[in-house]
Amino acid sequence: MDKIAAFVTGKPRVIIAIVVLVNIAALLSFFRFSLDTDFLNFFADDNPEVAAYFDLNQKYDTGEAVTVLLESDQGLLNAGNLVAIFNLQSEISGIGDVSQSQSFIPPQIVVGGTPVPVTAEFISQNGPVLAQFIDQQYFMTGQFLSADRQSGILVVSVEVGADSGPVVDALRQIIADYPELSPALAGNPVIKDTIVGYLVTILFILLPFAVGLILLVFYLILRNRRLTPLAMLPAGIAALWTFGTIFWGGFELSLVTVITPIFIIVIGSAYGLHFISHFQENLARFSDKQTAIRETLQMVGTPIILATLTTMAGFGSLMFGDAVPMRQMGLFVTLGIGYAGLLAIFFVPAVLSHLNLGTAVPPPASRRLGDLVGRASSHRWSIFMFFTAIVIAAAVFIPKLEVVSNQLMFFKESSEIRQASAQIEEHFGSAQPLFGEIVSDMGAEAVFNAEEAARLLAVERDLEAQPGIRSVTSVFDLIAGFSRMSTGLDAYPANPAIVQAFLAQLGDGTKSWISDDAFRMFIRPVDIEADEIDGILAWAAAEPSVKVITGMPILFDQFNQIVVDSQVRSLGLALVLVFLMLLITLRSLKAAVVGLLPIVLTIAAVLTFLVVSNFNLNVLTANLSAIVIGVGVDYSIHLISGIYYFRRQGLEGSEAVEAAIGSVSRPVLANAYGLSIGLSVLFFSPLLIHIQASAVMWVAMVISSAAALLIIPQFYRGRRGPVKL
Repeated sequence: MDKIAAFVTGKPRVIIAIVVLVNIAALLSFFRFSLDTDFLNFFADDNPEVAAYFDLNQKYDTGEAVTVLLESDQGLLNAGNLVAIFNLQSEISGIGDVSQSQSFIPPQIVVGGTPVPVTAEFISQNGPVLAQFIDQQYFMTGQFLSADRQSGILVVSVEVGADSGPVVDALRQIIADYPELSPALAGNPVIKDTIVGYLVTILFILLPFAVGLILLVFYLILRNRRLTPLAMLPAGIAALWTFGTIFWGGFELSLVTVITPIFIIVIGSAYGLHFISHFQENLARFSDKQTAIRETLQMVGTPIILATLTTMAGFGSLMFGDAVPMRQMGLFVTLGIGYAGLLAIFFVPAVLSHLNLGTAVPPPASRRLGDLVGRASSHRWSIFMFFTAIVIAAAVFIPKLEVVSNQLMFFKESSEIRQASAQIEEHFGSAQPLFGEIVSDMGAEAVFNAEEAARLLAVERDLEAQPGIRSVTSVFDLIAGFSRMSTGLDAYPANPAIVQAFLAQLGDGTKSWISDDAFRMFIRPVDIEADEIDGILAWAAAEPSVKVITGMPILFDQFNQIVVDSQVRSLGLALVLVFLMLLITLRSLKAAVVGLLPIVLTIAAVLTFLVVSNFNLNVLTANLSAIVIGVGVDYSIHLISGIYYFRRQGLEGSEAVEAAIGSVSRPVLANAYGLSIGLSVLFFSPLLIHIQASAVMWVAMVISSAAALLIIPQFYRGRRGPVKL
């Protein structure tokens, strides 16, 4: 540390110049700023489930679909609403990259034995006739119109491979002109488009507010206007450099990697705060600024380096998972933490050497805080009972932890997309459909064979009987419905001419249902859960006539499982790596075990909280255990290193512990509660998972800081051997 101190105090201008140049380069990278909300990019390129999804869409020339919910208390079949819906559908069909739009209004009806095209003029003149036909005869009514006739859907299909974002934007503009229908949008393209706006809000509005709140708490602890922003500066610059790494590296920000700066600010700010807090104390002791910088580096330089390396190891373990965004976040956060550590060691002292600070004496309240924590840590049995309760609760609740596999979990219950999706699901099934393929030895000719068609329809009804499935539709259902409408017979037509007549009406739409060797199924799930998805896939694997079942609910469930499985492996690897690094650097088995204990307790508390709060595991909450390791390691290392530091100063036993608590508790608690309060702005996030993340962070910060400051002293107070709780 003497060489680093000499370099920092001897060449501060060089260090500051280098940081400024890198900052400029990072800022220029924002010209490459881009957000990626395509959920399918979360998977590896060779994922077989995603390949099956794309193959099915390509084979039947079907893209993503947007569902437009329509509602009217007067009923959707009155003449005025029918005209409005027809005009709405016509406008939507004219949007670029829309392949087709479907509703309960048929393209034509038979009047007096003659097919008549349905137009706005026809509806105006023959509204009651059309309404009666839809209500009593049209075989597609049940797919698009509720039983009470007050709710309906219009399904908009996007061209294969087209960007759905402009389509959703155009839909929003069009439906705004039809308030009488109370239109609302749902579906995967709408989720992606909505999330883009939300992420921009989080990055450019909520994140600055979070930083402001953190600075306010830091100021209340440091009571110095110059030192407060400097404590936050390493983390802020590290986040900027990480953005530069992402954008110059050709990456985009995803729903997962967008929280990378939050991880870096949460963990990296501790490094700057520790340095500034101890510098403030040393400046009061030595008066000479250069001496205070050197003494501070002697005290916290090694702990900051150690905390940086162990945290990098913890996040680096994420790079060994199967989920692409997890690997990316592991890489980016690891680099960001490294940047923050370097800036705390080199840049902060360099800036301090140029500031005129006077004495910058720590406020008396901070010393009282250390005394308070010291007294609290002496109540061994109370501490033992509190953390034993956490262990017991973890043993009871963690086995009940579940994986949530619903894309709508991102949104609040009160959000428009959540409410629209709930209404659609109530009447028609989920707006996130499944797709499948059913096969026959007869190939495409099976549609002309009534016996084979009946067999395949029976397979579909068997699929409909599976938990989590509301309806299954294929070309066989459409033909049977057309026959029932045309002949009144409730059976699949034995006459191939009727089949051919229907296929002629489908025209180019036939290719979206029939291929050379199989038939596409459109499957509407309802309230589908992870165990029901497993059951459906098990049923499909055992049914020889079903070739594949896929769709966003299945892919999202698989991704969540990948995230959780990867996180479990990464968590175990991270704990092992952290333990080994603590063992190597502190050269003490006792210190390594004791340093790991607060981390394990905090992870147990967080997982217990996920069950009790009904948050459970999802793509974001599963990742928060990584931040627990990063924060917990930092707090543990600084306290243990502080104890060793004061022992080297000649203090023994309880004296060294009390001195370390008095010195370390201030930055630890300022960091824990400052960041918790700062991240409380996420309670105002439009995304539900960010509200969950904020609540989890409160638990993680409170427990990790309390565990470090209260448990670790028990192993060092009073004697050199460990004291059992």
